[in-house]
Amino acid sequence: MEKVKIIHCADLHFDTPFRELSYNEAENRKEDLRETFGKMIELIKRENVDILLISGDLFDNASVTKTTLDYIDKKFKEIIDTKVFISPGNHDYYSYKSFYSIIKWPSNVHIFNKNLEKVVIPNINTCVYGIGFSRPYERQSLIENFCVEDDKYINIMVLHGDIVSKGQSSAYNPITIKQIGNTKLDYLALGHTHKHLGIMKAENTFYSYSGCLEGRGFDELGEKGVLLGEIGKGYCNLNFKEICKRKYFVEKVDIYGCSTYEEIIRKIHKKINTDKSKNLYKIHLIGQIEKGFSINSSVIEQKLKEDFYFIRIIDDTQIQIDYDFLEKEFSLKGIFVRNMRRKINEAKDEVERRRLLEALKIGMKALEDEELNFE
Repeated sequence: MEKVKIIHCADLHFDTPFRELSYNEAENRKEDLRETFGKMIELIKRENVDILLISGDLFDNASVTKTTLDYIDKKFKEIIDTKVFISPGNHDYYSYKSFYSIIKWPSNVHIFNKNLEKVVIPNINTCVYGIGFSRPYERQSLIENFCVEDDKYINIMVLHGDIVSKGQSSAYNPITIKQIGNTKLDYLALGHTHKHLGIMKAENTFYSYSGCLEGRGFDELGEKGVLLGEIGKGYCNLNFKEICKRKYFVEKVDIYGCSTYEEIIRKIHKKINTDKSKNLYKIHLIGQIEKGFSINSSVIEQKLKEDFYFIRIIDDTQIQIDYDFLEKEFSLKGIFVRNMRRKINEAKDEVERRRLLEALKIGMKALEDEELNFE
């Protein structure tokens, strides 16, 4: 059976601002992303990969440093025998002033534009199709009524898009499972979703989201990497390979019974058993604490900074107060608790509910004449 070896990646978002981090932390993460891209290039060399598919959002926006552009150019030239195909996405859409059109790319790199196009690679009997975003939003499917032209080839497509149910809309190239099946492709390499969701199949077409190479925030948790393997006629043997330098984790730590920072820190260390010095953590402190124990998240972060590469502490604890009893009081506290608990019960979403819970906690501290700490 004829097979072609590929790596499928997507959503690199070079020079993303990493807004949750400080300036220096963000600059380090930008370098992490460049390093991970370099790691992928080394993998391509070791595995003798025929084709690299980049399914959109190579860049985060129009602001990319010369350092990054030079690095990408250098790395693509290191794999000159590997064909590189890029389908621009919503963040890095193709236009006359985008980096895709104003930069001279190495000879092994092909950028798809707003017109659906195919590139035949005769020596490996493969045809690669692609089409890119030409604006930030593509509300109509870019592959409506598409079907391969010649099924004697191994037919692959690289595409940035959003899989939707029939009748569902999306601003990011909505495509349906039926449309995927109708393409008669051997493999559809997708980008846009930042998490690998497995290898799927519609009719005789295999398809997958590879996910991103590096998480960019605490909404992109866990392992990140690429898909590596072989594609043939009716054949797909791709495996997810983790290559990210760092991972994001969100954990809850119950500090019930703690009355000192030292006790809280011991509980955090006990809960976190992954590589603290390498990854990024957001720790939500939960549980009830005694009235009078005021938690300052910055103090805890400072005490832990030597052990963690990055840590953010979120205080979600509740003061040990009998609110049911207080609600019945004919007092300022009773009125405040009754009104706040009613608002909490009527909150329209979790964000509002959390904000109201924090307001209740601060309000009770004020009514108790305790020191207030606004972080």
